[in-house]
Amino acid sequence: MHDGLTILGAGGWFPAQGRQTACALWRRGGEAIMIDAGTGLGRLIERPDLLEGVEKLDILLTHFHLDHVCGLAYLPALGMGMQTTIWGPGSELYGTPTPELLAPMSHEPFHPVPFEELEIDVRDLPPDELDLGGVRIWLRAQHRHSAPSFGLRFDDELTWITDTAYDPESAAFAAGCSLLAHESWWWRQRPRNEDIHSAAGQAATVARDAGIDDLLLMHVPPFDADLRPLVDEARHLIPRARVAADGMHLSLGSGQVGSAALERSRRGARGPEPIASAVPTASSAQVTGSSRKSA
Repeated sequence: MHDGLTILGAGGWFPAQGRQTACALWRRGGEAIMIDAGTGLGRLIERPDLLEGVEKLDILLTHFHLDHVCGLAYLPALGMGMQTTIWGPGSELYGTPTPELLAPMSHEPFHPVPFEELEIDVRDLPPDELDLGGVRIWLRAQHRHSAPSFGLRFDDELTWITDTAYDPESAAFAAGCSLLAHESWWWRQRPRNEDIHSAAGQAATVARDAGIDDLLLMHVPPFDADLRPLVDEARHLIPRARVAADGMHLSLGSGQVGSAALERSRRGARGPEPIASAVPTASSAQVTGSSRKSA
């Protein structure tokens, strides 16, 4: 049994440098929650032990960009001996029900095995909160991406923020959590798509303002094998910042929160007033490839 959080895909846009795209699995006994379903979902074929004993699988989609949903096509390869539900933000963020948005993905001419043949239920995420297997999940709409996305908070254990430009309000949403997993698409010397994605230093700013000591940098860029510049930038504010890697396993559910978060919780605070990001917004003249919209 692998209780805790396993990163299946740490990257964004396309798989490269040993990183698959956008997928993580949180296991609690016989139940599991998958966060996004990018190409990282295929890691479960390599690691079937991660689902051993799972009776119920809930897949939460933050949004519908392909690097977050294309792994849904791999679900038939898992055998699907468990109760499976796909939850998406269709109605809430796009005005179209999630089953309607995802239907073409599981039917010809795109895919030969419909979700209904696998007895997979497809539902809409609610606008604000959801309870799955005793885990309370709060949702926050994020409108600073090329397509809206949901930020997710799992009790006081994990906040997952991906596919959004820097948003100072994210700190209040995450305050008091043990771990912040935040997208880190660029760094100061390599700005890219800064109008729709966050930098490592901006992720660290959210963690600092939320009083969180433990920061996981995810949805990282696929262009470089060496991501030390991302980590170095984040560690100026959060010394415990680390970059996610496929196969990384983190224990959650200990009930222990970072010292700063614990102190903030004792004070009853939701976090300080937003502080300016550690990474200034680059002008368009500074951006390399900023005109290319990426996932």
